[in-house]
Amino acid sequence: MSHSNDQRIDQLLTQAEQEGRCLIPPSTAIRKALLRRTGSTVVSPLPGLFARKARWEELNRAQRHCEIIRALAIAHPDWTFCSYSAACLLGLEVSWRHLNVVHLCSSTKPSARPGTRIQRHQIEPVGAIDQGGISITPPIQTVTDCLLQTGFANGMPIADSAISKLGLTRGRLMEEVEKRAGARNGRAVATALTTLQYADARAESGGESVARAVMIETGFAPDQLQYELTDPFDSTKSMRTDFVWERQAKELTLGELDGLIKYTDQTILAGQTTAEALVAERQREAHLSIYGHPLVRFTMGEVRSSGTLAKKLQTAGIRQTALPTWLNDVKL
Repeated sequence: MSHSNDQRIDQLLTQAEQEGRCLIPPSTAIRKALLRRTGSTVVSPLPGLFARKARWEELNRAQRHCEIIRALAIAHPDWTFCSYSAACLLGLEVSWRHLNVVHLCSSTKPSARPGTRIQRHQIEPVGAIDQGGISITPPIQTVTDCLLQTGFANGMPIADSAISKLGLTRGRLMEEVEKRAGARNGRAVATALTTLQYADARAESGGESVARAVMIETGFAPDQLQYELTDPFDSTKSMRTDFVWERQAKELTLGELDGLIKYTDQTILAGQTTAEALVAERQREAHLSIYGHPLVRFTMGEVRSSGTLAKKLQTAGIRQTALPTWLNDVKL
């Protein structure tokens, strides 16, 4: 390839990155040249879409999903995105396992062929809104669709963030879910309503929401979220922990969800290096220890591993309460 073509591809990739989307090759020659680079300096997340490999690897699953959608919306301006794709564009917390495919409205029968990267839902895009130049289903419809399509744990981050980020009320969302009740979706409706019943806008990340849902399912629901303590070394500063359980004599057990994202995401790091963030977290934990409260740290791997989180909380002395009745009493 000529030097001029190399420059042209770099310019196109840079422009796509600045616009927060994947690159759609403007010609067959450029497409073939990008395919030759694929695997070395370029990735192709979907057939016909390309991105610079180094930058793509810095993005999380949600950011990648949005960049794919923005490119597809240019290639197919008549498409309306729905379900988890629309939720992702709205900035909601969506479990990354739901972002392996792109979700589209379709007036025909839904499609979900094995291995496909685009799933069409039989949803009429009535009242579709423009979200940054992309057609998506309205927010309340998007949230309702998602909650009816997923389970309790994966629905919780969507419900929490719909309340905190979109300002939708629990009551309004429950009304919308109830409107969808039919003879064949009793379990889905019951699960969605229960998810909304436990939704809490104080959750600060999707991971925290999933973890709390698992705690509820196993009878270890936290007593408080985002519990605040004064920094013992500086009374003008405060420290928050993700979860708190009250034990006997009002003793507390603190809970923290550990995740790599806080040490790798440039937005969260806010100019810090990973090493600096790790040192700051160690200092924070040392300050928390002054209060003498037990601190339980756990990872998303432990949250997702059947029974692991429950066993860890039980070992820490947290009292298990009765399981929510809905787990056994869902009417089909």
